[in-house]
Amino acid sequence: FMKVSVIVPNWNGIHLVGMCLDSLKKLDFEDFEVILVDNGSADGSREMIEKDYPWVQLLKLSENMGFAVACNKGYLASKGEYVVLLNNDIEVESFWLRELYEGMERHPECGMGTSRMMFLHDRAAFYNTGDLFHVWSAGGGRGQGEKDVGQYDKEEYVFGACAGAGIYRRSMIEEIGLFDGDFFIFAEDVDLNLRAQRRGFKTVYLPSAKVYHVGTATVGLYSDRYVYLCKRNDIFVLIKNYSLAMYIKYFQSILRHQFLDIIYFAERGQGGVLFKSKLDALKWIWRMLVRRNRNMRFQTVPDSAIESLMVAD
Repeated sequence: FMKVSVIVPNWNGIHLVGMCLDSLKKLDFEDFEVILVDNGSADGSREMIEKDYPWVQLLKLSENMGFAVACNKGYLASKGEYVVLLNNDIEVESFWLRELYEGMERHPECGMGTSRMMFLHDRAAFYNTGDLFHVWSAGGGRGQGEKDVGQYDKEEYVFGACAGAGIYRRSMIEEIGLFDGDFFIFAEDVDLNLRAQRRGFKTVYLPSAKVYHVGTATVGLYSDRYVYLCKRNDIFVLIKNYSLAMYIKYFQSILRHQFLDIIYFAERGQGGVLFKSKLDALKWIWRMLVRRNRNMRFQTVPDSAIESLMVAD
């Protein structure tokens, strides 16, 4: 094993991925590999990577299989004791990987670590300082949109890691499993965070590990595709990861937020997209329930340990 494997999923990202790889080349860290998993790009990014970045290991998938599957394929090809996932629209600081690695070495109780993610085009504003999880079954980015006035300078436990720039202990992944490929993109990290929580793995926010993120550059914020996948996958997360007691406890909150979603997206003219997302989620209910049973069977901590890190209404 080497120390770290950095996995960069890419799909038609020729206008972004060069910035990401250029910043990785400047890292002040030894003993790591970069694996770029290309999801059937047709924009010339594969050819550019082969020509300009020969030090990058390029995995070519025949079609766009989604973020979750691309990360899984990269993981299976990796050799690192730790695996880092990095979006292709991110520029990293030279010390970023060292800070992630040393942070995880300081915290053997943690299965994951998460970066200090700032917006690329507004470097004083936070994109993510660790993933949040709301009781009505929706993830979120801690601090997103806030200006940096020192409020997130503390190294501390958070609910989970954002897969845009997160570090994962290989031994944890071997225990809890890879991303669920059926999510395609969005909330696959929320699902993984919850599975890790159920097994007692903690996540640490490492504020010295700094990156700059464009954000939703591949799919487009609030595009129909974005809304469909996010809202469908929120239901997947709910079905797979809530105990019966949690379903009952948070039922009113879940119902209220589903209703608020209907109003909001209907007003945006995306009511049909939202309806299809929920309908399609229910078509997969039996498959998700089978996975839920496995999650519950291997749970090692009480629900209260997970709920203490969840965000209430």
